[in-house]
Amino acid sequence: MKWIFRAFFLLLLLAFGAVGVAYYYSQILMTPVAPGSKKPVVFEIRSGMVGNEVARSLAEQGLIKDEFAFRMLLRFHPKGKDIRVGVFELSPADNAFEIFSKLQTSKDLTRKGTFPEGLVIPQVAEVAKRAHLIQDAAKFESLATHQGKSFGDLFPANLEGYLLPDTYEFPLKCDEQTVLKRFTEEFKTRVVPLWEKRKAKSPLKSLNEVVILASLVEREAQVDRERPVIAGVYVNRLRVGMMLQCDATIQYALGKQKAILTYADLELDSPYNSYRHYGLPPGPIANPGMRALEAAMAPTPSKYFYYVRDDVKNDGSHRFARSDAEHNANRSRYQR
Repeated sequence: MKWIFRAFFLLLLLAFGAVGVAYYYSQILMTPVAPGSKKPVVFEIRSGMVGNEVARSLAEQGLIKDEFAFRMLLRFHPKGKDIRVGVFELSPADNAFEIFSKLQTSKDLTRKGTFPEGLVIPQVAEVAKRAHLIQDAAKFESLATHQGKSFGDLFPANLEGYLLPDTYEFPLKCDEQTVLKRFTEEFKTRVVPLWEKRKAKSPLKSLNEVVILASLVEREAQVDRERPVIAGVYVNRLRVGMMLQCDATIQYALGKQKAILTYADLELDSPYNSYRHYGLPPGPIANPGMRALEAAMAPTPSKYFYYVRDDVKNDGSHRFARSDAEHNANRSRYQR
């Protein structure tokens, strides 16, 4: 009987010891490293990291008191395998259980970048760099102008025109490839389905032609209601074989914006010079927004072949004309 008593006593001691150890480590897990601290810590869980590495990294960054206790939490807790890959904002004022929860449920840290309509690729690169989305603007430009097809067969090698303007959310840690992939995925999500719905009634033959025309509309139109009207003017010119004579194509060929174009500018030897070449230019001249793309897909039917800026109103609107004579009259009356 003595051995039974001794075994029971030993088991009792072990049970008390286990309870004591469990209580000790639970207290450690419930005690923050720095109660009251308001300094956030950016913590990253990279793909392929195992629990031991996560616990070690948390301890090294001063976020947990005991590496072993957190390893046990990851190993034995039912949700121990639910921690996510990502970049998180944690606090040493949180205890280990709170940090454990945040690694499962918190949204990854992100950056935002706002890209206005009508930018060209070098300008998009500068906006991305100022927003700390990329490090190397030149690398971004090179990828965007030569490696477009790597983002899908839909895209040409040069992504000019396909970087859909908008405000985007990106991972906190991203690079040139990540930013361009975000742009192209958004284009596929928003523009392609719209084209599929409208292409049967479109006067244009392909999505590429739509993007080119939309880029002209984006650079020429300042008033939203005129976008489809201006698109219609260009469609009318294409239909009868007139040159488009779009000033924005000259500015694109020049590589800079000029308030007033000279006659010498209009003689520029470039395939983008729509004063010398018929049809659409060989590619987009800017990255158009959704309103310009919608206008290019569904131009307003009209008999207009000309338009001129209305300097009398000075609100960005235009006067439209059906004939050369009417156009010249508008120029005399409305341009200053």
